[in-house]
Amino acid sequence: MNDTTPLEKGLPKEERLRKRKDFDKVFQDGKAVRGGGLKAYVLSNSLAYTRLGIVTSKKLGTSVVRNRIRRLLRECYRLNKTSLGPGVDLVLIPRKGFPTTLRRVEEDFKKLVGQMKGSR
Repeated sequence: MNDTTPLEKGLPKEERLRKRKDFDKVFQDGKAVRGGGLKAYVLSNSLAYTRLGIVTSKKLGTSVVRNRIRRLLRECYRLNKTSLGPGVDLVLIPRKGFPTTLRRVEEDFKKLVGQMKGSR
């Protein structure tokens, strides 16, 4: 592969919700949407890009399981972030029994995005 363009892997820092005050603002002012095994809080922001936050409870399983779920959700978001549009803060909360395959995670994520667009 001699392609000079870098592959878009990972989630850039500016596309992550990292501060507690940002999470709290989304929880307080955002709209809650549930689809499949996911619950999401959505809030418009004044930025030109979407930011993602993920909250995983110990009820989901061991740290290995929680980390896998986080990786799957980040990858699913990365592959489908254009369907959300710019200027949104999104916090995802997987529920107990959440799938651990990318295909099923994408199905749940797409259901959630459809519900978010319908409720805007």
